[in-house]
Amino acid sequence: MSQRKKNIRLILVWLVLVLVTALVLLTRGDRNRINVARDLFAVEDVSKVDQVVITTSDQENDLRFQNGIWTINNKYKADPQRVTVLFAILKQNKIRRKAASRKIASLDSAKQGGGISVKFLSTSRVVKGFDIIDLDGLTYFNDGEESYVVEIPGYRVDLGGIFKLDEGGWRNPLVFDLNWANLQEVNMIFPERPKDQFDVVYQRRYYTIKQLETADSTKLTDFLDNVSLLYVNDYLDKDELANYKIDIRSPKASIIVSDVGGNKHSLTIYNEQEGSNTVLGEIDSTDYALFDFNMIRKALRPKQYFSEQ
Repeated sequence: MSQRKKNIRLILVWLVLVLVTALVLLTRGDRNRINVARDLFAVEDVSKVDQVVITTSDQENDLRFQNGIWTINNKYKADPQRVTVLFAILKQNKIRRKAASRKIASLDSAKQGGGISVKFLSTSRVVKGFDIIDLDGLTYFNDGEESYVVEIPGYRVDLGGIFKLDEGGWRNPLVFDLNWANLQEVNMIFPERPKDQFDVVYQRRYYTIKQLETADSTKLTDFLDNVSLLYVNDYLDKDELANYKIDIRSPKASIIVSDVGGNKHSLTIYNEQEGSNTVLGEIDSTDYALFDFNMIRKALRPKQYFSEQ
């Protein structure tokens, strides 16, 4: 057989293989093929969303934009950074692929056992709603019929994590959420070390320490920054508080902050928790929370620390 005939036969065989492959694909179909827009779960203009309702098997959290701020469950100010992340996910998420057929049963089971439903609303009208399922390290969004693996292109992030936050996780973590331009006084109280106590006051356009003739201005400025940036690691509800040791009769320190309007906010520090780098504290005599030990330490400077050398 000549080389020319061999080449022709090879070409014919190749053409048959191509036709057979195409026929198989047409008859089988690609079960994981995306047949919807990749931005199915995205909202381009998130500025119109003024309410987000997140429902799990054991809780419902209601985020609302009212009086110029986001609140959680009509009780607390919401964490503005986490709200920003939530809306970044809403705007930028894309479908990567449809859920594999072999995963459908597992996804249905996970949805029944611990799935999350979220609704984004504008003036009480739902503009986007879907279910969220985490399975095998992937986040799936479900539109009520199909499940899809979603992502933010270019980033490897857990998109489902933020939807699992409890009420405390959505709260603004700043302890002293006030306008520091109106700060009038900071009182540092050490019940077991009264000689270390001091008061920072605003006089003649400067902050000074009442108990010192002169104070190191750099250290004082750093101290006020540390106090203003104190934030909660985790708010504790009544059930969680029962797991921590606390002696309310023996606080280690208290910070009382006052503004020019006479408003006062307080943080009482109790004991460091064994086996962790956290400290238990009480905010405004109403909320218990855990704090990072090193952050608290920087805000609990004794009076002598500010003395100029």
